Amino acid sequence: MIKKLLFLFVTVMCTTWTMNAQNLLLNGDFEAGTGDNFTNWSKWNGATSLTAESAEIHGGSRALKAVSTGVAGEQWKVELHSDAVATVIGTSYEVSMWVKGATAGNVVRFSTSGGTTVYGADFTVSTTWQKCYLTFTATATSTNINLDLGGNAATVNTFYVDDVAMIDITATSKDFILNGNLEAGTGDSFTNWGKWNGGVNMTAEAVNVHGGVRGLKAVSTGTAEYNVQLVSDPMTLEVGRNYTASMWVKAVTGGNTIRFSTTATAGANYGPSTTIGTTWQQVTYSFAAKDASTRLNLDLGKSTDTFYIDDITFIGASPVLSAEKFEVSNKIVFYPNPVTDNLNISSDSAIKSVIVIDLNGKTVKTVKSADNIQSVNLSELSQGMYILSTDTNQQFKFLKN
Repeated sequence: MIKKLLFLFVTVMCTTWTMNAQNLLLNGDFEAGTGDNFTNWSKWNGATSLTAESAEIHGGSRALKAVSTGVAGEQWKVELHSDAVATVIGTSYEVSMWVKGATAGNVVRFSTSGGTTVYGADFTVSTTWQKCYLTFTATATSTNINLDLGGNAATVNTFYVDDVAMIDITATSKDFILNGNLEAGTGDSFTNWGKWNGGVNMTAEAVNVHGGVRGLKAVSTGTAEYNVQLVSDPMTLEVGRNYTASMWVKAVTGGNTIRFSTTATAGANYGPSTTIGTTWQQVTYSFAAKDASTRLNLDLGKSTDTFYIDDITFIGASPVLSAEKFEVSNKIVFYPNPVTDNLNISSDSAIKSVIVIDLNGKTVKTVKSADNIQSVNLSELSQGMYILSTDTNQQFKFLKN
């Protein structure tokens, strides 16, 4: 028992937290290899167009140089193929590479081999180093990553590629939204949220709540989506990385729509209009960030209805947290692990909110209480790995039996 508690014991005291994800790709920095060959990588197509580069590099002393074909639609005609990576079916992964062009324009992309093939979106390169992403869910126990560098335009360009990485994003995800459960605030105000439009139509709700003791009541105006709009504080994101917003919502009448959108200097994202029923349902929207500083908007003004909203999350990979400090003095213990029914929590600081996320980044359980949460009943969860996050900035990965 003592060994188990020591293993589960987490102490945070003016500490810099790091969450460095493991790169699942071997030789992703292309440092290993001789001549124009790259250890752990194969030239599937256009071998003569794929050579080693020692001047235009993102890091280290060696990178990849690729010359496109100059024919539209031939991304795969110049293709570097990774060794197989062991993957877990149903688990989400993120692949990234740093890339620049000798001239601006033309595109590169990722694709996968093994299981269901996934093709990434075309990424337009510039003459400065930029990061290109692909997020996918594994459908096989081994997956290969392809760098498709043949271009998709009738002009030839030279691409430089370096520092390719593949991470298990479920192991490094966090919720970027502050006060997503809407518990903090006074009167009809919500801490970390602003009423940008239709402020009088948005009030605190204490009866129709999904969890805890407080939610949002929004009376729609029946005009434009943005006429009733709750907006989050800015979040610091990584451009190009995929994020998933979600909220729990129900309506008085039903059959009317709401949506997510974002506010960012580089341009807004607009989610689809989602029809809301009269019982609680979870609405989600995934998108690639366009700006490092982004706000999440709840656009509630399109229909003539009353909506109740609670438990908003914004989940994304955050593999390096070394620059963030949590200035707390807190000791916390989670046990047992694996868990069958109740997960016990012992903490020096009161915990008022707990979120449980599955390995797809989906919130599967939310618990809120005005008192300190000391136990969470997880008996209804399916077997598998989950991540539990508390409102005191603690995260714990556990196995449900």
